[in-house]
Order: sequence, then C-alpha cells, then structure tokens
Amino acid sequence: MTKLFATLAGTIVFSTLIAGFLSAIGFGGGFAINLVFSQCIGLSIAMLLLAVLHANLPPLLRGLAAAAGIVVGAALGGFLGRLLTGVGRSADGVHEAQSLLLGLVFGAIAAGFFWLRERNSSLRRDLQARELARLEAEKQALAARLRLLQAQIEPHFLFNSLANVAALIDVDPGRAGSLLDALIRYLRSSLQRTRAEGGSLGDEVTLLKAYLDILKIRMGDRLDYAFKIPPHLLGREFPPMLLQPLVENAIRHGLEPKLGGGFLQVDAAVADGCLRISVADDGVGIAEAPGEGVGLSNIRARLLALYGPAARLEVAAKVGAGVTATLDLPLEAAP
Repeated sequence: MTKLFATLAGTIVFSTLIAGFLSAIGFGGGFAINLVFSQCIGLSIAMLLLAVLHANLPPLLRGLAAAAGIVVGAALGGFLGRLLTGVGRSADGVHEAQSLLLGLVFGAIAAGFFWLRERNSSLRRDLQARELARLEAEKQALAARLRLLQAQIEPHFLFNSLANVAALIDVDPGRAGSLLDALIRYLRSSLQRTRAEGGSLGDEVTLLKAYLDILKIRMGDRLDYAFKIPPHLLGREFPPMLLQPLVENAIRHGLEPKLGGGFLQVDAAVADGCLRISVADDGVGIAEAPGEGVGLSNIRARLLALYGPAARLEVAAKVGAGVTATLDLPLEAAP
C-alpha cells in the first residue's frame, strides 16, 4: 500500500510539472486546463500500468499489456479531461494534441519504469536462486560433515564398549549386563536422533545420559556427572550432535587423563535472549588456546549455518582447573 501511494504521489507531482511546462510554452488553454488534462492522463496510465505489473503474466504478454495500457490510459485520460473541463473537440485539435503529447511523455517514462522494474525483478530472482543454491549446498556439506563425524565417533565407541562387555562377561556378568543395557539405550537414542529431521534438548539429554552411563561403567568411580536442566527447557528444539562432541572432549581430554577422574556437569538456562548450555569438567584442562579442534570447528560451522552470527560457542580453560564450553543459541531462531 505504501508503494501504491508513493507511485500515485509521484505521478501527481510529475503531472503538475508537465502542466506547468506546457503552460509556460503557451500550449493548451491555460494552467488549470493543462493541469486537469495532465492529471487525468498521468493517473489513468499509472493505474493501468500498476494493474499490469501486479498481474501474473509472462514477461512478453506483460510487455504487450503495458504498451496497450499506455495507449488506453492516454485515450481515457484525454476523455476524462474533456469531460471535467467541459472543453470539447476543437477544430485545431489542441487538446487532442495535448493528449497525444502527454501520452507519449508518460508512455516513455512508464516504459522505462516497466523495463527497470522487470530487470530488477529478474536480477533479484537470480540472486535469490543463487543464494538458495548456496545455502542448500552449505546445508548438504554440513550434513555430510555431521555424518562423517558420527561415522568417526560411533564405530570407535561401539567397538570399545563391546570389547568391554566381552571382557566383563566372565569376570563380572552383572556389570557386563548393565553395560550392554546402557549400550542398547545409547544406540536406540542415537538412531532416533540421526533419522529424525529435528529433535529436542530432551532427546539430546537422553542420548548423553546413556553415553555417560556406558563410560561410568567403564571408568567406575573415576567418573561422576550431573545434569541441571529445568524441565520446561527439555522440549525446546535442539539440533543433534552439538552437545555430544563437547561431552566427549571433556571426558577424553579432561577427565580420563586425570589420575583420580573427576566430575562433569551439563547446565541449561535462558540468559540474554539465548538458550545457554554449558558443559563443565574439573579435569586436567588444556595448556594451549582452547577451541581449535576439528570437533569444535564443526560445531561452530553448524551454528553459523543454523543460526547465523547470533549463536556462539565459547571455551574457557585453565591448566589443572578443567574446561567449560558454553553454547548460546538464540531463542527466536529454530534449527
């Protein structure tokens, strides 16, 4: 509606300028009559062209319709001008010539406007198509990287767990059974997460609990963990494989190398308009600058593709004091 008012206002202003120009060169029957004719012709052509531009027509047919609209608008505007001013057909054809002149002027302007609008629309469509193609390619690349990440993680983890089950069957059947139960829960949750298009934070927590149960059986008292997540946040949409690499890093680089093991905690809260999730451990920490691993790079790439610059991953570490990885996901955006 704003564009319509802007177009009509521009037409009125331009028609007034033409009426003033024609009056200045002594054309027509004075400024008032020229103004009426100019406004009638200009608005008639503008309204017909707006109707053509908003019609769902092929480009060639739309161009022909626009040309016809210019001719019809000029004739209709001339008729309305004569009707409103009471000026009839004159012998010298002054007002017919005025209608023709105004029609040609408005027609040239309208044709230029039509061509520029079509060209801009075509360029915009091409740009949108290229952007969609780029986003789809990026999405496919990230999906492939996610599958590769899963392919790297799950076989290694699965083989180690099965080897532990086999080793425990004879010496500790009870622990072997518990480990097998936890492994089944993990695989069931993992398959559901990878096959589903979306998922919730609760789904991710279920998967991580099964994963940590397996590691706790393997590590014994050297591993303890806790989840502090309000129940109302568990139903929020959450992409797969964002938290698991952070938990794996905490175990592999922080708690396993520590002689006495340690504690891992996953927290979630709403802060600063974001869903903030932290994975903290009290392991050995890391000496070098954190956040440069392949797994963390994959997470950052996925965050950028899913949420744009509004999402971020921060990793804070001190030697001997553990590591805290924090995810901030905007609440307004859906993955």
